[in-house]
Amino acid sequence: MGEIIERPPVNLVVGFIYKTNEQLIKAKEKLIICYGDFDFESQELLFNHTTYYVKEMGGPLFRQFASFKNLISPEDLPDIKIKTNEIEDTFRDNKLVRQINLDPGYICASALILATTKNHQQRIYLSKGIYGESELFYQDGKFNHWNWTYPDYQTQEYKDIFIIIRDTYARKIKNTSHRFI
Repeated sequence: MGEIIERPPVNLVVGFIYKTNEQLIKAKEKLIICYGDFDFESQELLFNHTTYYVKEMGGPLFRQFASFKNLISPEDLPDIKIKTNEIEDTFRDNKLVRQINLDPGYICASALILATTKNHQQRIYLSKGIYGESELFYQDGKFNHWNWTYPDYQTQEYKDIFIIIRDTYARKIKNTSHRFI
């Protein structure tokens, strides 16, 4: 029988898809109020891996990732996804068109987990209508993707960003009583 070990805290990350820096800045301000300061922000990336969001948000679209200084419990992810959806709603225009997309998730030693409201065969129900998906897994000193991983998350550019965040997380977890597992 395996030993039950308390899960260590994890590193909250949010991916932003947006059209203007004004929307990005306002969304970041709202997230900082809720979850504290960032300890990492990626460079701005052109988001051109799908046209899914262009239909609703227009274009060109950009992507950025941010990591939070404060660690969270993995069990908090559903509430965080609900909150980021509420924040997205505050950016809808008078035609109820979404202006920004927020993708919360977390990095732990072994994976990048994203939260979603959409069920699919590889997703696990968490709670409150929210599912979790392992988007990337860490093995052999690098992040690797699954066959279901979104195309943009399969790029080396994104994987390099998540390595930086994982390395920062490893330093943070070493300052706690938890093991880096």
